[in-house]
This record gives sequence, structure tokens and C-alpha cells, in this order.
Amino acid sequence: MGEIRHLSHRDFSRNGHLERIVAAAKADAGFWLMVKEREMERQAMRAVFDPAGSGQNEIDKLTPARLTPTIAELADDLVSRMFGICPPEMLTIVEQALLDTARVELSVVK
Repeated sequence: MGEIRHLSHRDFSRNGHLERIVAAAKADAGFWLMVKEREMERQAMRAVFDPAGSGQNEIDKLTPARLTPTIAELADDLVSRMFGICPPEMLTIVEQALLDTARVELSVVK
């Protein structure tokens, strides 16, 4: 496996790595279920603690402490299995892509 630590944020997204990571997450049903659970929990916490949508950053900070493994741990595991070591700044991009994709998929179900 190659390491992606030398890619810039621009190259990371442009070369299709992000799409491959999201596709791999969705291909693993158990993994994808955990990602969707984290997004559902985030949505529930936002509805309870911030119904007006004003303090999203505070809600996001509370969410990972309630769920195990965290979305950060899930993203790190997935990227490590696919590419090897990944720097934290790229993991945040992966986390957001996973949650955004889960959010879209969950909104279709509603």
C-alpha cells in the first residue's frame, strides 16, 4: 500500500482518492452502517441542542464523545487499510465526505 501523506489537499480530491474511499466505505455494509449511525446521532443532537442551527461547531464537538468508535477512528481505519498512513488534515476531509454522503443517503430515505 502506498502512503498518501505527500499529496496536497488539491491532489487528494482531484485524483479520485476521496471518491474511492467513500465507495469503499459504502461497499462494507457494517462499516457504512456505523458511519450512518454517527450522522444520525449528529442530526439528533443538533435537533435537541441547537434547533435554530446557530452553534453547529459546539454540537459537532460533543458528538464524537458519545459514539465509539468515533467517526475519526472509522475514517483513520478505512484510509489506513487502503493507503497506509494518512495525515490528520486529510482525515478531516475524509470524515466530512463520509458524513456528507451518509447525510444525503439518509435524507433520501426520509
